[in-house]
Amino acid sequence: MKRRDLLAGLALAPFAAAPAIAAPAAATIPKCLSSPPGLILVGVSCCVFCQGAASVLQAAAEPVGLPLLVASQDGRPIAPIPDCADARGHPQADGAGRVPLLLIVDMATQQVVASIEGYRNPRAYLTRLRATLLALREGAHG
Repeated sequence: MKRRDLLAGLALAPFAAAPAIAAPAAATIPKCLSSPPGLILVGVSCCVFCQGAASVLQAAAEPVGLPLLVASQDGRPIAPIPDCADARGHPQADGAGRVPLLLIVDMATQQVVASIEGYRNPRAYLTRLRATLLALREGAHG
């Protein structure tokens, strides 16, 4: 396992989705969410910052089972994630201004509860994501 994958997984481990066969533990679901969160990355395929964010999110979300959707404004996948949805007409991603934009979504209600705009480097991005998820867990964001 790559060191980056391990650290990324550990950064989001407290927010892992509960197994499908068991009821989610109250400690894993942020207070202002009715279910574990999902992530939507809105970006453009040719944007190097979007590609960096996609790479970090893929490494962080996959080990802990957080759903990740890439919504591309040009309809093409954002490397290294091979699949994407078209952001044009997507209920949560349509109308996003600057990219990359990460939307944190309550999976039960499909409502955007938080967002993170921009990407600088993997450490800063994961730190911002973790801080946002912790704020949601404490009910301080929204």
